[in-house]
Amino acid sequence: MSYHRFPKCPISGKIRYGERKDIKLALRKADRDRSRARLNDVVCSRGEIRGYRCTDCGGWHLSSQPARRLRLVAATPLTSFTTRGAAEAIRNIAAVSGLAGGTAA
Repeated sequence: MSYHRFPKCPISGKIRYGERKDIKLALRKADRDRSRARLNDVVCSRGEIRGYRCTDCGGWHLSSQPARRLRLVAATPLTSFTTRGAAEAIRNIAAVSGLAGGTAA
């Protein structure tokens, strides 16, 4: 029987925290434990540095892995549509997408 206040994730087996604020409190406690260990010159096994939302259980978990960096991709410029008038831009969009041009009745 687990004496922890939160149940474990059925998929990963990690402790599941209910809300993001619980993760913040747990990270503060881990940081405090590491600080105390440094002051007392002992080894601390607390390595948690961030929290993340679990896609399996919907809860929050702690992780000692750093967050992955996002790779930004440059957007394609719309130079052909920005220098002309609105009507011509609409015609160009219709031509590129294969829509038939016509007038409204």
